[in-house]
Amino acid sequence: MIYVTVEERKLVFKGSKISVIVEKISGERGVYEAEIVKHPGAVVILPLKKDKIIMVEQYRPAVEENLLELPAGTLEPGEDPFSCAARELEEETGYKPGKLEILGSFYASPGYSNEKLYAFIAEDLILGERKPEIDEDIRVLEIGEDELLRMIERGEIKDSKTLSTFFLYYMKKMLP
Repeated sequence: MIYVTVEERKLVFKGSKISVIVEKISGERGVYEAEIVKHPGAVVILPLKKDKIIMVEQYRPAVEENLLELPAGTLEPGEDPFSCAARELEEETGYKPGKLEILGSFYASPGYSNEKLYAFIAEDLILGERKPEIDEDIRVLEIGEDELLRMIERGEIKDSKTLSTFFLYYMKKMLP
């Protein structure tokens, strides 16, 4: 077990979705500062429509690229991950899940953020109405599992939550 003590904690930024704090930490090797992004958590959904996976393409300002991803979104205060997954799926793709099952959870990038993602598989999809937010210029695509595997192999899927969720899905499918 590694033991550290947080000596000081200072809020340096508070935005609508994230906060940034700086902590002074004492450890065995001395005192250091950690810059931490506090995030309320999020969901990512792997929607299955027959033999296709529903994905979204959108521009991501942080990396200045269009990325192909699984639908995802941030938890609202007090919202449970299942409700968030159903809400985000419909907002981004127009589909409501008839069946929603959790695959697992993971930290997005624990070296600087506490963001925890809850991964779901959605099946028995029912077409509803898309309700994208102002910052969501989204194109919805249906991609076969084999094609998605080839895209991953070619390095075309760069989003960590998509890769992690697909891995969880694939392991569940392949293991007894």
